[in-house]
Amino acid sequence: MKTVVKDLRGFFLYFAFWLLMSFIDRFIFLISFSDKVNFSNLKDVLRIYFHGLPLDFSLVSYICVLPFLSYLVLNYHDNNSLKRKLFKCYNFILIIIFQIITFSNVNIYREWGDKISKRAIDAIAEDAVGAAASAESTPILIPVLGIVLLTAGSYWLFLKIFNHVVFPKKLPVWKLAIHFFVGGFILFGFIRGGFGRAPLNPSKAYFSSNTFYNHAAVNTHYSLMREYFTRNQRMRSPYKYFATDAEAKELLKSAFIENPDSSYNILKTTRPNVVVLVLESFVGDLIESMGGEKGITPHFEEMIQEGVFFDQIYSASDRSDKGLVGLFSGFPAQGPESIIKYIDKHENMPAIGQEFFKAGYKTSFYHGGQSEFYNMKSYMLTHGVEHVVDIMNFNPLLPKTSWGIYDHIVLERMLEDLDKVEGPFFSSMFTLVNHEPFELKEYKFGKDNNVNKFKSTAFYTDQSIHDFIEIAKTKAWYKNTLFILVADHGHRLPAEKWDINMPQRFHIPLLFFGDVIKEEYRGKKVHLIGNQTDLAKTLLKQLNLPSDRYIWSRDLFNHSMPEVAFYNSKDAFGIVTPEEVISYDRVGNRVNFVSNEKYPQAKADSLLNIAKAYYQEVYEDFMKY
Repeated sequence: MKTVVKDLRGFFLYFAFWLLMSFIDRFIFLISFSDKVNFSNLKDVLRIYFHGLPLDFSLVSYICVLPFLSYLVLNYHDNNSLKRKLFKCYNFILIIIFQIITFSNVNIYREWGDKISKRAIDAIAEDAVGAAASAESTPILIPVLGIVLLTAGSYWLFLKIFNHVVFPKKLPVWKLAIHFFVGGFILFGFIRGGFGRAPLNPSKAYFSSNTFYNHAAVNTHYSLMREYFTRNQRMRSPYKYFATDAEAKELLKSAFIENPDSSYNILKTTRPNVVVLVLESFVGDLIESMGGEKGITPHFEEMIQEGVFFDQIYSASDRSDKGLVGLFSGFPAQGPESIIKYIDKHENMPAIGQEFFKAGYKTSFYHGGQSEFYNMKSYMLTHGVEHVVDIMNFNPLLPKTSWGIYDHIVLERMLEDLDKVEGPFFSSMFTLVNHEPFELKEYKFGKDNNVNKFKSTAFYTDQSIHDFIEIAKTKAWYKNTLFILVADHGHRLPAEKWDINMPQRFHIPLLFFGDVIKEEYRGKKVHLIGNQTDLAKTLLKQLNLPSDRYIWSRDLFNHSMPEVAFYNSKDAFGIVTPEEVISYDRVGNRVNFVSNEKYPQAKADSLLNIAKAYYQEVYEDFMKY
């Protein structure tokens, strides 16, 4: 092994060189915005560097791939001079590009408040004059000088190091194979961010409620590279049905008309604690009161009798990333795209955590898995959530599924933490056990097939929530706490008969529960058709908190709210009303489901146009963020 390490010393030096370049890039960014950094607290600066390391390692590994493979392939090539020239040329070009991005990023961030991105580069390419005009308030000479000096200095250092490094040549095949597997293992591990279920993404670097610190931790070049190599439609709408926005917005008015005087309040106070439990894949078919099988979620049924239950709610989409945004931002799903993937976009949208934070609430989010998955961590931290607790905050020896720590353990931690909170709190938790591959120690309904596994994990989730509530009832803060239970999305199980275009696939429960609810509303079932996205405005209205920013959300406690809901998958979207449900395949440009064959065609066309207008405008907003 010592021989292998010795042979690969040039490789390790090369890795260290580019890691240094990443550190310098971050240092220039911090110095350029020194007013945003507390340099007197060295711990803050070190945390920025520490949390940025996974992305730094990934970027450097990408850079190392081509030289490493060339080193292996050209091992038997005798022309060392040619090999060195190619190596120098490759790195000189990279150093120039690297420094241009470093200094351009500073100017772009100063103007846009976002790091350099594909969107910024595309804007410059499309309108160089306009881009130059927008940058007039930023110094140009300093970046240009910086690019020249840092390029020269970096290349000098590169030559200083690698002119004296001797790369081994004509190694035997067995030794080359060892080099390939050792080097490949290191590079692949760093590129992916480890060998866990969730691949690396910029959210990994997010660690603070200070947005600038998170931006500084994210490796500039990694983030930009990822945008170019991640297939997306962030600037090209797949929903173009009407010539103008005005025409689409006119069609949408009927779905959003509300009389403010028709709202009613179910709470005893406007300043309760709020706990939102987001239940993974908790489709309506799991609940007896929604047509499901008896006995799967018995405790949920008990809670329905004491709370306010909405039994005609539909999820925004069929994926957790879109469901979380639907719940906390009141923003509908975007078909083939997902706004939470793009930190520069989701940072600009509203989320209810911000309203609670501004109102003086202590805010937190709990998840037993990796919070970097789906960029959950960055989404929460940039939207008023002060504390994110995930798998990294638990003892690694605790029992877990392939997704993370068991939900009941996370809920126990949540109870412990809430006991320490002074003042009102807004806390949310996202469960994970009720997700494929449905892992449990004991299966209530057996494990002979996925249906029974799914029913068993749903039963487990129901029991975990019950235990959580029962312990919460012994706490001093319980009587002033509103609990909200809602699913992130539906599921094909346990029914196994609902296709992705059918509304039952998106049918989910929404329950308001707790002693803070007025007695006359407890046990009330609301049959109003609504959306998961309506929770945001509904909750804020109950607490008299600002809700004007949540334009896609409506108040479920308003008697005048139109009974219409929308659902969305990658290639289709649907609209639900009391009389009809229509689903439309956007790729095939055809209706692929109707619930009422006798519904008048003219009215059906009108409903479909509303759905088309809805998603056209949603995507327009997605592109603008």
